[in-house]
Amino acid sequence: MTPDGARFLFKLCKHFAKKIPVEFDERHGRAAFAFGHCTLTATDESLRFDCVSDSDEALARLQSVVVDHLALMTRANPLPVAWIAGA
Repeated sequence: MTPDGARFLFKLCKHFAKKIPVEFDERHGRAAFAFGHCTLTATDESLRFDCVSDSDEALARLQSVVVDHLALMTRANPLPVAWIAGA
């Protein structure tokens, strides 16, 4: 949970866009990695990641990339990420 979801969405999407195709606005983003894609949705209370990939291994890699980059963006106040399978 974070009231800064939109700010982190913007920062993550701008960062990812340096290397991969990314589309985003103030509340939604989509990052297309070679091994899957991640849709980001910001609300007034949270930032949600919906990751899709062709295999469990690729999904784990995608989730790891997202978590690692989020950690860089929130270094001062790290945000916990809870993954829900099949959500």
